[in-house]
Amino acid sequence: MPPAVSLLRRLITATVAAVGMELAFAYLWPAPRQIEFDASGTFGEDYPGPPLRLAAMGDSTLTAPGVSEADEIWIRQVARRLADVTRRPVELRSFGVSGSTSLDVLVDQLPRALDFDPHLAVVSVGANDVIKGVSMRKLHDNLDRIVAALAGSGVQVILSGVGDLGTIPRLAPPVRQMASRLGRRADRIHQQVADRHGVIKAEQWAWASHEFRRRRDVWSADRFHPNGAGHEIWATTCWEVLEPLCADLVGV
Repeated sequence: MPPAVSLLRRLITATVAAVGMELAFAYLWPAPRQIEFDASGTFGEDYPGPPLRLAAMGDSTLTAPGVSEADEIWIRQVARRLADVTRRPVELRSFGVSGSTSLDVLVDQLPRALDFDPHLAVVSVGANDVIKGVSMRKLHDNLDRIVAALAGSGVQVILSGVGDLGTIPRLAPPVRQMASRLGRRADRIHQQVADRHGVIKAEQWAWASHEFRRRRDVWSADRFHPNGAGHEIWATTCWEVLEPLCADLVGV
């Protein structure tokens, strides 16, 4: 065997071993058990008129292990702002389940969300597809079917996008760099689906990712899920794209 080929094989073997060790560390590293929440609730109950119905589908970004109380969850912060700006009550129904992939949302959460007959739906999914090795094609196809069903029912849809997964403190190089690249690809899929169906996508790779990169006070004790400060960043990111829609939601 030529020396160059032998060296290349050794380098590949070492790289694969390093990645495997980092993945094992990230998965097996002891972490405290954290309470999860149901984000559902009604906001702005003193405002007149029938409530705006807001459905939220997704993963642990909605069940929020890492926050100290349900009111810190980003989607509840968004619901409160929506009620105050539209001067209408907002009924938030969360269908999120920790660990969900896009297929879980499509099969298990979407039918229940459609039965809720929402005016507005927020879809926050994709990180677990990356973590669990779901192909980008499957993520695209599942997300496309979710959005097609919602938009086809007349629902205003907001996609969360996927942020820089490489900012998660639990990950170390070279897994951190791989997570960043895959998170970026998943975020582009969100944008492609949003463009195809004419819906809205939150911008995760500008201010929000910068904040998660530079700050260490946004992570919970498990070094994987954001705490209340991290959820404030997510709430602001979602609100930036939702606020311009409020005038259209006043009269629905």
